[in-house]
Amino acid sequence: MPMRMTDHAALSSDRPSTDPAQDLFGHAPFARTLAKAIRDYRGSDGIVLALYGPWGSGKSTVLAYVQHELEIGSEEDRPVVVPFNPWWFSGQEHLAKAFLGQLQAVLPAKYKGFDKVGNLLAEFSGALGGVADLAGKSVGIPFFGKIVEAGTKRLATKPKDVPALKKALSDLLLVQRKRVLVVIDDIDRLAPDEVRQLFTVIKALADFPYVTYLLAFDREVAATAISEQTGLPGERYLEKIIQVPFELPRPDRTALRAALFKRLDAVMAPTPEGRFDSMHWNNIFHSGLDPLITVPRDVVRLTNALSVTYPAVVGEINPVDFIAVEALRVFLPSVYDAIRSSPEEFTGYARIGGFDAGEVKQRAQVFHEGWLKTVSEPLQASIKDMIVRLFPRLESVWGNMHYGSDSVGDWRRQLRICAPEVFPTYFRLSLSQDAVSRADIDALLATTDSSASFTKVLEAAASVKGPSGVSKVPALLDRFMDHVAKEVDDANVQPIIKALLDVGDKLLSRGDRDAGMFGFGNEVRVGRIVFHLLKKLESAKRAPLLIRALENGKALRCSMYLIASLSQEAEKADKGAGDPLVSAVEAQTLKLAWCVRVKQLAADADFIDHPSVSWLVSTWREWGNAAEAIAWWQAAAASDEGLPKLISAQASESRSQSGSDLAWRTNLRVDPRGLEPYGDVQALAERVRGLLARGCVTEPHLAAAKQFLLACERMRAGKKPDAFGFFDCED
Repeated sequence: MPMRMTDHAALSSDRPSTDPAQDLFGHAPFARTLAKAIRDYRGSDGIVLALYGPWGSGKSTVLAYVQHELEIGSEEDRPVVVPFNPWWFSGQEHLAKAFLGQLQAVLPAKYKGFDKVGNLLAEFSGALGGVADLAGKSVGIPFFGKIVEAGTKRLATKPKDVPALKKALSDLLLVQRKRVLVVIDDIDRLAPDEVRQLFTVIKALADFPYVTYLLAFDREVAATAISEQTGLPGERYLEKIIQVPFELPRPDRTALRAALFKRLDAVMAPTPEGRFDSMHWNNIFHSGLDPLITVPRDVVRLTNALSVTYPAVVGEINPVDFIAVEALRVFLPSVYDAIRSSPEEFTGYARIGGFDAGEVKQRAQVFHEGWLKTVSEPLQASIKDMIVRLFPRLESVWGNMHYGSDSVGDWRRQLRICAPEVFPTYFRLSLSQDAVSRADIDALLATTDSSASFTKVLEAAASVKGPSGVSKVPALLDRFMDHVAKEVDDANVQPIIKALLDVGDKLLSRGDRDAGMFGFGNEVRVGRIVFHLLKKLESAKRAPLLIRALENGKALRCSMYLIASLSQEAEKADKGAGDPLVSAVEAQTLKLAWCVRVKQLAADADFIDHPSVSWLVSTWREWGNAAEAIAWWQAAAASDEGLPKLISAQASESRSQSGSDLAWRTNLRVDPRGLEPYGDVQALAERVRGLLARGCVTEPHLAAAKQFLLACERMRAGKKPDAFGFFDCED
């Protein structure tokens, strides 16, 4: 079913509709029929009608429509309507008193001929034990309390004959010949003992002449309550009271859907253009959402929930997925809780193969069958279908369909709940301060035609760091990668690559590097994006574009990683493995162009402060003129300030853990063998020792200098500087 995005809607109260012209669920024709039946009844005997329907099916709306139809009739045919909602008085000791009080308050106010009836009702009520004036207050009739007070004072001086009072009331009603319609709603909201009490009252008073009762309730709920209280069959008990039962027709499915779509159109109006997938909506709606919407109140409950939650995450989640998840929260909270508390069982994709693959699948099946059993049997198949559509991973649990990492990228791009990175937003209803929003992605996508603008967005992301020290750059680049293939125009490949190969190295913060042995830094992310952007170009245009970017770019570490990757791919292709983006000859040309750019930038005094200077000089030595690279290093190391910087640039970190450790230890490592191409390592060690003695090594480089000396001492002793146990040495 299509869903249009129109104006935003506020919360909708759960009040019944009162105007048949606004009927959304097809209740008005039935209400007209019921009103006609009441109007056409000419007998003087009291009669009890019942309107049966489940909770939320629209009984109150039908009652309102019935009253509307009766009010537009002629004065002669129009009954005096007395509404009574026993739920207002739930918890009161005597519902009978409240009921009689309502009659006493309303009848004289609505029909002058009932003045004497009101007085007799006061006496009758008093004869039954007095009546609180709560009912009169509830309908805003101030004189009711005075009537009750007068009645109770009279009662205090002289006992009353209850049967005589009832007969007097009946005689007055016979004389007036004015039809009274008592409308009683929300019976099924009462406690079981109050349900029994109310029906006892109705049974006792149902024979007043010209009085018609119209009761609205869930028959099953009322029958169960009566059975619990009396021990008698509830259905049989009701049959003795109800003369004419009516079953509220089930809402027409088409009308119910139309009402839902109308409300959703309003609630979901803020959805950004192009984010609503009609095909996905049709699949989700028909697979499992439609069966959850069975009565009009379901429409109100779901759209009210969305009115509160959707504005908090609009633009950051998939709107169709969000509607489905909110429907689970409202109608099937056990399924919602299972999803929220176990994202690892629902999101991402399941691994294929492995010696324990069968056992893993079996465990997953047990878990998912567990939450599915909490769903009523008629809904299990449809809910299972909808959940599988929300979380494609489950196709490998209940079938043999498997997905891979490429699919996860698409899910992220579509802001699907099945993407692990997006999943939390559906439940937190907010983004963390350092999280990448869809707005951030859109801002970056909007600048792809301008290198300068693209660069500014990335630099701004690098300046925003979370509590752990990680900036927004890693997530922004990862998320941008999801959009490269389908949302970046071919014409914008050149400005993006130009920007990345210029600003890339400014994005290489230590905090952004993934922790652990298998993590990587932003140079890998930049290289991967450029790699996939090149695929959008004709093969002959790739290498020339990269060379132009290298001629002016400053991202030496990022471009070095990219060229190395292209070169490896070209080498494999020469051996018959795959189709490379650039040829081996072009890869060699790129290496030489990179070396030219390194030599140019190495002439700047601040080149030595590049965080990857050790890698850059080493690669320069490998790809280009080794003598030039060595000469630069030796010249830079000749100063007392330069040598500690280059020693520190050679440092790396490793992790170790002993049997008693509860956590990993981070160890600083400086392998002197990496400096052997540039000179005598032991001579360098003597220089460093002298600098330390004179206090010429600044704090940022102090730890690396000391570790370098320890490693050199091990080498002089004939030991490997990175042997097992090395990092247990004292500094």
